[in-house]
This record gives sequence, C-alpha cells and structure tokens, in this order.
Amino acid sequence: MSKVSATRPERVLFVHAHPDDETLSSGGTIATLLELGAEVTVLTATRGERGEMLTAELAPLFGDGPRVAAHRETEIAAALAALGGPAHLWLGGPGARPTDLPERRYADSGMQWGPDGRAIAADDAPADSLTAADLGEVVDDIRAAIRSTAADAVVSYADDGGYGHPDHVRVHHAARYAAKAEELPFSMIVDPATTEADVTVDVLPVRAKLRAAVEQYRSQVTVDPVDPADPTALSWVMPHGVRQHAPAVEAFRHADAPAVPAPQTYAEMSGQGRVTAVVVALVLGLVAGGLGTVTHQQTFGAFPIGMVLTSLVVVGLTVGVRLLYRSRAMVAAVGLGIILATQVLVSVGGQSSPLVLANPAGYVWTFGPAVVAALVLAWPDLSGLRARAGSGSGPDAGAGTGSGAAPDADTGPRSGSPARRE
Repeated sequence: MSKVSATRPERVLFVHAHPDDETLSSGGTIATLLELGAEVTVLTATRGERGEMLTAELAPLFGDGPRVAAHRETEIAAALAALGGPAHLWLGGPGARPTDLPERRYADSGMQWGPDGRAIAADDAPADSLTAADLGEVVDDIRAAIRSTAADAVVSYADDGGYGHPDHVRVHHAARYAAKAEELPFSMIVDPATTEADVTVDVLPVRAKLRAAVEQYRSQVTVDPVDPADPTALSWVMPHGVRQHAPAVEAFRHADAPAVPAPQTYAEMSGQGRVTAVVVALVLGLVAGGLGTVTHQQTFGAFPIGMVLTSLVVVGLTVGVRLLYRSRAMVAAVGLGIILATQVLVSVGGQSSPLVLANPAGYVWTFGPAVVAALVLAWPDLSGLRARAGSGSGPDAGAGTGSGAAPDADTGPRSGSPARRE
C-alpha cells in the first residue's frame, strides 16, 4: 500500500474499534500481508464491553463490562494468532499513548438503531467511552502507535464507519487525521461489490486462516459449517440474525494521493546506497568548499556578506544532512569535502594567494566549517525529531491537519445490513 525501502518489509497499521472488526472486515488482507512478509499491527480502540454474548455459557456476562472486556481480550488474542500473529496494541496503552501521558482505556460507546436502519449513538454512552473522549487525544494516541510501529500505511473505516456505529466513525476520523499528520497514506476498507476500489486483495488462499479466526469470536457470531460443495465459502450469523458472507476479495480505497515520502534514512539504505550517499555528500562538500573559498571575502559596503552566506551554507548543509538522513558519516563527508576544497585552492594559489586572508572572514572560513561539522557530529541521535515535529496537536490540531488524507474502511456489516451493538 505504500512505497518502502527494499531493505525492510512494509509495515501496515490497521485501526479498528472493537475486537472482531479486524477479522470480519480485513482479516483476509491481514493474513495475506503476513504471508507476504509484511509487518502488520492491529490497533484496537475498545474492548467491546457492550457487545452481546451469544452462547448460553457466555450469556451471564452480558452487561458486566469488565468481564465482557476480559473475555473479548481472549477472543481477539486467539483470532490474531489464527490469522498469522500480527502485533496488537490497545488504544491508550503501551505503544499507543504519548509517553508523557498516563495510560488510559477507552470504553465501548454502544449504539442504537436509527429510524433509517443505521446505527446511531447510544443514549447512555459512558463518560469514559471512545466517543466521549477528546478527538485530539484519540488522534495523538494513534500517532503514537504509528511512531512506535514505524508504520508505512494506515488502514481503517470509511467516514460512515461502514454502517454508522459511532465508535467506527470516531476511529475513521481519528485515524485519518493521525495518518495525515504523520504524512502517511490512509486506506479505507470498502465493499468490492458496490464501491470503486484502488486496491483489491484475493483472500481465498487464506480462507482457512480467516475461518479459524472468525470461529474464535463465539460471543459475537455463529459460523456456518464448512460446505463440502464449496470449501472456500465462509459465512456467519450476526446477533440480529442476518447472515453475512465473506467476500472472495477485500477492497480498499485511498482517501487522497499519498504524501511525498520522507527521504530514506542512511540506516535504511542498502550498502551500495550508503556508499553512494557518502560520495554525494563529499561532492557537495567539495562544491560548497570551492564556492566558499572563492566568495567568503566578498563584502556589501561594510557588511561581510560573503562570510555570512558561506557560513549559512555550511550550517544548512551539515545540519540538513543530519536531520534528513540521520547520518554522521554523511556529515563527516560534507565537512571533509569543504576542508579539502579550501586547502587545495589555497595550495594552488600559494602563500600569496588572495583567497584566504589573515582577516576575520579568513579565520571564520578556515576554522568555521570544521567547528560546525564537529558540533553536528557530536549531537545526539535526532531520529525522533521528525516524529515529534507535530506532536503538539490538541483537540483541534488533528482535525486541522488531517482533513484531506484518509481512506474509507467498512469494518462493519457489508451491503448495508444492520449490525450488532459492539
């Protein structure tokens, strides 16, 4: 779903509202990506405390939020294992919460059926529910998950949450804003039969894994037996009695054109790529050193414009390389190139060379590049700087930056059929 370095597998973050959503709406794609070697993480916003308990054995749990949550935690763990073992995070927990904030749990908001047959917000959503939480806080938690997993792409619901469930809608908006803020592509799960898709995934090869995963959610669905006439068929009955069929393909639509990817870091480059990067940095240093040696004595009236501009070039080049590529080797190559160019030109001109004079500009140009390069080399690792650049998003920050980048994901029932309370 995104263009990533060939030196590591693609990393995809699926953001869902409740346990079972990830399997019923995107389980085939998750299993397929894992078989292809991708690194997949499922981020679940709530534990589905308000979901039905379908079996007689589990029925006594219904309405007991903590016990339902504990049971559904076991179901999602078993389902993810059946899909191939993607990583799993809970929204607001470790890996999905800014490190300067205490961890928290988001409760299932519940839902009720509206007059048009679609889900709407429940009248009794608890104070700690996902929909009652500040949107900026939810966005920041998803951004924390993006950073902790080094995700290359984010997948979640469509803007209507598939069928209107308020938790699904909230997750869509928060995930979309978070992806936009982190400059990642955002893809939405859509119905391949009714929606034009940008990407389709043939999930029949992983049907056995998907069946095994769906069967773990005994509290939520009743899976139909295998049909001997068509072993690849998979269907289940929802709590409200509607039978749903797993599609042969899962489809996704991109919300917007992906943002221009950030430059590949030095650590992500291949061996040949690193050598090339160092050589290019050396050449840049040689060019900057040559131009600086020739121009650093220039003045504009009494203002030493040459000294100022050449110093800015050195600082900008060394700091820029360190920030963009996170490489001390490239910074050292730039500094070495500047020093070599200066020394070669001075040597060619001899002791009477007018290029580097014994004046303030000459001293700055002689020693300044080496000092600047040494300081940049001595700085601590700046790898977290880019990720923290937008971390000040408050309640409106996510919405302000995310309004244009996200895909539509239908993790709820397909083809407009009603769904259960989660």
